[in-house]
Amino acid sequence: MTVAFLGPEGTFTETAARLITGGEEELVALGDITEVLRAVEAGEVERGVVPIENTLEGSVSATLDALAFDTELLVEAELELPVALVVATAVGSGLEGVEAIHSHPVALAACRRWIASNLPGVERVPAASTARAAQLVAEDGRPGVAAIVNPLAAERYGLEVVARNVADAQGNSTRFIVVGRALSEPTGWDKTSIVVFIEENRPGALLQLLEIFAERDLNLTKIESRPTKDELGEYCFFLDVEGHLAGERVGDALAAVHRTHRAVKFLGSYRRSGARRPDEADRIATDDAAYRAAATWLQDWRARIGG
Repeated sequence: MTVAFLGPEGTFTETAARLITGGEEELVALGDITEVLRAVEAGEVERGVVPIENTLEGSVSATLDALAFDTELLVEAELELPVALVVATAVGSGLEGVEAIHSHPVALAACRRWIASNLPGVERVPAASTARAAQLVAEDGRPGVAAIVNPLAAERYGLEVVARNVADAQGNSTRFIVVGRALSEPTGWDKTSIVVFIEENRPGALLQLLEIFAERDLNLTKIESRPTKDELGEYCFFLDVEGHLAGERVGDALAAVHRTHRAVKFLGSYRRSGARRPDEADRIATDDAAYRAAATWLQDWRARIGG
């Protein structure tokens, strides 16, 4: 099994990929998120690992857009990983005289206040990943150039850590997803992701969509709009709902959404990250059983029509 991840080596995504695979699968570093997903879709690798959301900066738009518009892949799993950010330079350079700081745009944004306080006026140079930023600084080798990276990247590229815990808010974490072609089995602690395209932008359109899930007592853990790229002002909605496609209520809700909206793209049902609450599986089973019982009751009465 070969798994691609957002490279180069030393990214947070590599760490996530190693945790997800348990070190038992071959890992391949690729240059950007789109390249990872296209490699999976082309069959060059079996699965891919990419970031999808950060606690400070929100969703990774490149991942969302690729899933919605560019590929037909499924999310097979997710993992939340705490993010520790450090500032690193060539050995012996230090912070004094730094004129440019490289990093991924999300990491630069996550350290905005720290940079303004400690390196005012410094040029912020976006990179494809934090590891790529470390690689660029290592290749440059001059004083005056720094990178915001994770400790693994600093070590891997021979840089000196000159400041630690530089994120503006501690407790920062990133959610990563595994993409492939398989639909995962239900575990009792699952999440289902879809993209919904509404028929027209009109008052109450979003409310109608949300009511479908509320009527079935389903909890939405994420609602986010993204441009459809067809026309200015037209949006689609990314939804994450607790539960699995195999569940009675989730399945019925998805069918209702499909029936009442222009298009629905199914992105996967997969195990949620984090520890499962002890009562979660029992609650889902009980709720689905009640939903089945109600459907059976209705079916029994319908069977008596004309009898």
